[in-house]
Amino acid sequence: MASIDSYVSTNHQRATRLAPRLLGPPVAALSYPFLLSAFHASVVERGLSFAILSFVLLAMATAAPAVAIYLYWKLASKESPIAVEVRAKQLALLCVAAPPLYTALGVLLAMAHQSVSDLIVWCALWALVTSLALSFRIGRAARLQPVRDEVILPRLRIAHGISAAAIILIFLALHLTNHLSGLWSEATYRALMNQFEHIYRTKIVEPALVVALLFQIGSGVALLWQYTRRSTDFFRTLQICSGAYLLFFLIAHMNSVFIYARTIAGIPTDWNFATGAPTGLLRDAWNIRLLPHYLLAVFFVLTHLVLGARGVALAHKVGAPAANRFAIVGISLAGVLACAIILGLVGIHVR
Repeated sequence: MASIDSYVSTNHQRATRLAPRLLGPPVAALSYPFLLSAFHASVVERGLSFAILSFVLLAMATAAPAVAIYLYWKLASKESPIAVEVRAKQLALLCVAAPPLYTALGVLLAMAHQSVSDLIVWCALWALVTSLALSFRIGRAARLQPVRDEVILPRLRIAHGISAAAIILIFLALHLTNHLSGLWSEATYRALMNQFEHIYRTKIVEPALVVALLFQIGSGVALLWQYTRRSTDFFRTLQICSGAYLLFFLIAHMNSVFIYARTIAGIPTDWNFATGAPTGLLRDAWNIRLLPHYLLAVFFVLTHLVLGARGVALAHKVGAPAANRFAIVGISLAGVLACAIILGLVGIHVR
């Protein structure tokens, strides 16, 4: 009996220490559009010459995923997570995806022809989600129980990786090359897009690509659900969180491209669509949300792939120090490439 009481007391202390930190990620996510609006105002009113303040505001706006990743990492390092910790990790994963969620909200309101402010809807939704996620309707004893350590299905992981490899070959490598070419010139971007579309927009390849992307979403949800119930190191944590971002980005992006642009609006998904022409990404109050939306998508998709390759290397007996060095270099290059692509999209060209 004494050991049981000690166990309950220890877990109660864990839950009590966690409580003050639970609101960090949702507050960061809630503030995301307001900081983004402040960044936009600094660019429009002060111009890019007011670069330092603008950069700080942009960094603060994109901090929502970082805050959520940090909390997830601190929780993921604990062995035998209790129910309240798992719930906090799941909420953190949702907060990581604040940029694509905010973009998706704007698109959905436009599709529904609603004039209500997306800021009001955003605040209401986060208040609701946070209260539901952190509500303690289950009993105190249940909240303090350790969650069953679920087995990560090896076949699902392998299928997820194979599907990702197929997407890279038939679409992602071409798509990112196309976007990177925008740093050189708009004309180069358009020329490459015309060539690449003959590959991934054919009647055979495009449906297969959509099926593969939908499988990535479904299998990603299953893998994320399992991993939140396990302890993980920093690299695995970053892989999980990047996967959560991509999960919501894919849903938002596929809705924007296939349903809104092609089906409802009937507009081409070309350079103008990507850059928010004619006003651009920086100087339009709505389009500004696309800047971190795209920037983090490129960074996280490359980071997710790098960390997936790290996992494969470790499974094939590559030493952890070498695998970790590879991951650090790969993640650094992902950041450089993401910034290069965004520079092209905001109108900075080599020629």
